[in-house]
Amino acid sequence: MKRVTGYLTALCLLILIISQSIIIVTFFMPFFHWQYDRPRNYPPFNGRSAVETIGTPHEELMYVTTELLDYMRGRRHSLDGIRATVNGVEREFFSDLEKRHMIDVRVLYDILFAVRNIAFFLGTALLIGMILFKMPVLKPVLICSRHVLGGFLILAGLTAAIISINFDRAWTIFHLIFFNNDYWILTHQVDLLVDMVSLSFFLHICIFLGLLILVKSMAIIALGTVYLKRTKRSFGFGRDRL
Repeated sequence: MKRVTGYLTALCLLILIISQSIIIVTFFMPFFHWQYDRPRNYPPFNGRSAVETIGTPHEELMYVTTELLDYMRGRRHSLDGIRATVNGVEREFFSDLEKRHMIDVRVLYDILFAVRNIAFFLGTALLIGMILFKMPVLKPVLICSRHVLGGFLILAGLTAAIISINFDRAWTIFHLIFFNNDYWILTHQVDLLVDMVSLSFFLHICIFLGLLILVKSMAIIALGTVYLKRTKRSFGFGRDRL
């Protein structure tokens, strides 16, 4: 029973780390500031930043970004009515195709928020249950968390190595898996969203995400190892006993 509860709690912790990390990097505004002013040295940008390519002042582009992120969080009903200056002309920023695509993206984030909340409440319930049934809590959870997080990091590292071979292809496969239409196929300088968040934007955000998950996981593994060592527990994963 301790083993099952420990691994379920550790799995909830892993899901919570991944989901909350995705939310953090998605809504981290300084990242957008950096990305929009950064020269993109590949076609079709050819050394221009997103601000220069779109023809929208940085402040207005950040306003559009804030409204877009509010929509993804459910704080806006739609993307209608978001206007900005593009190459000297004030216009509605997002095209109909972009709005249809972002409806699908919002569904994914609704699921993400729900998964995070379920993992948090289920993990909390498991911990409370262990306490109520007078089961040991800290050691089993730490041991199982080391197993689960360690295994995940190995698998994630192998996956990252494969994706790094051809990130463009991996990004296309991601869209084919999670979207059942072609609304995500946008056109440069027609659908401005693709100029705001180009392929390199998503490459950098994936690196940011990977590092955040790595740091969180390694911190928990390290703290668990130190605690178990101080309580005269074995270092090795295979020799730990619940």
